[in-house]
Order: sequence, then structure tokens, then C-alpha cells
Amino acid sequence: MEQSFLQLKDVSYRYPDGTLALNNISLQIKKGKKIALLGNNGAGKSTLLLHLNAILTPTKGQLFYKGKEFSYKRKDKNRLRGDVGIVFQDPDTQLFSSSVYEDIQYGPRNMGLSKEEIETVVQKAMELTDTFPLQEKPPHFLSVGQKKRVAIAGILAMNPELMIFDEPTAGLDPYYSKEMVNMLHLVARENRTILVSTHDVDFAYEWADEIWVLSEGRLIAQNVPIKVFQDPQVLAKSHLRLPWILEVFEQIKGAKKEPSYPRSKIELFEVLQQYAGVKENE
Repeated sequence: MEQSFLQLKDVSYRYPDGTLALNNISLQIKKGKKIALLGNNGAGKSTLLLHLNAILTPTKGQLFYKGKEFSYKRKDKNRLRGDVGIVFQDPDTQLFSSSVYEDIQYGPRNMGLSKEEIETVVQKAMELTDTFPLQEKPPHFLSVGQKKRVAIAGILAMNPELMIFDEPTAGLDPYYSKEMVNMLHLVARENRTILVSTHDVDFAYEWADEIWVLSEGRLIAQNVPIKVFQDPQVLAKSHLRLPWILEVFEQIKGAKKEPSYPRSKIELFEVLQQYAGVKENE
């Protein structure tokens, strides 16, 4: 049986002001998965992400890391954070060096890598994030989209086993949103485990292997995308809408039972062409 990389067991978290942000959460993260985390504002998404990196300690329950209960000692926290990298919603919280290159190489340098190893991982990270043209620029002169790419490159350079993205397209215009989604596809091809917190149901449906849905601090769904979006109770409770691909498909298929649902625009177009062919032959 495949061992979980990370596991939360009966985890609850209450903030000092009394707010119960997580309520008895149990879940597992296995290697190689692409996971989308959905939920309305205040559902507990950011709080959950901070538990996966041991920035927050559960009020109740346990975190398991590679099959062993996590101790929260400094040494273990450092080891976990080397394997679990978070790209925060606001890139300014992660960028502080005098140049983009210095920022990207900061993590690998603190991991004790040699000069040659640092150069290799930084070059690869810049290639994946298209940040070569920015490497000499001060981060505070960059646009929001550019800053986000640099923040991602800094995490990629440390080669974590799990990469977490908190609202990666927030604050981006349509062009940079599309570029960010393309980048997530590229990062996932590197055989990493990716967890993305997002409000974009269209992206989540097309991209993810598995979707988690939080509502009022509770995990109300954890399943493959089509199963999650076919559950009207989950959609209603979490204030989620159907992805546009599913909306269109439901309209054209009518009462017919299809063997599979389209997951992308290309697959939907193929279905439309099939239906058009059937109509012409009737």
C-alpha cells in the first residue's frame, strides 16, 4: 500500500480570538498528485495550507510526515519545509533580496549546496518560470505577475517534493493568469506533487487529479473532479458553480448517458464534432 507523504488526522485549529478555522480535518497527500483546494472566503483554506508546512500547529489532532507523527521540533520543521514549499498569494512576503537572481538562489544557498549545484538548480528554475530576462532586476521594480514568477522560481530552486500555491492567479490580468496556469502545467510535469488553493473552478476541473472542498472549516468533499462537481449538495454548501465545460456538456448531451465527461476545451470540441456528425446523418 502506497504511503502518504503528508497526512492530517482529526486536525482542528482555533485562532487566539476564538475563531474555529479548521474543524476535525482528516486527509492524505500522496506523491505525484495534482490537487485543487476549493472553498469560499473564510472556509479555512489558507489555515489548512499553513498546517501542511508546520507554520501553524494544530489545536487538536496530528500531522504525519512520511508515515511518522510530526514532532514540531525545530530540526523536524526545517526538514519538512525543505520538502514542502509554499508560494504565498502576496509575492512581496517572499521577495527581499537586491536582485531576482539573489532571491532565487537564497534557498539553495541556505541548503548548503555547492556553487555548481546552486547554479544548476537556479538556471533550471529560471527556465521553467521564464525569469532569465529579470535576473538582474530588483524585485520591487517588477509587476505582480513577474513577482509571482520569481517567488515560484525561488521555491522550485529548492526542489521540494510538494509545492503549495495559495491563489496563484489572484491579482493577475487575463494574460498573466493564462501564463500562470501554463506554468503550473509545466511544474506538474516535473513529477512533483502540487496543491493549488484557488477560486477558479474551470482551472480546478481541467487541471486537478483530485479536488478538496472546504466549507466552514470542514472538509466536505475529497474526490476526482467530476464526482465533486456532480454533487449538488457540495456545490450549494460551498457556493461553487459548475465549470463551464460541464455546463455546456450537460446542455448538449440531454438525457443521453455518456461513457466519460470532457475535461478540457479540446475534449469538449471533439464531443461537439461527434454530435454535429450524428445530426448530419439523421
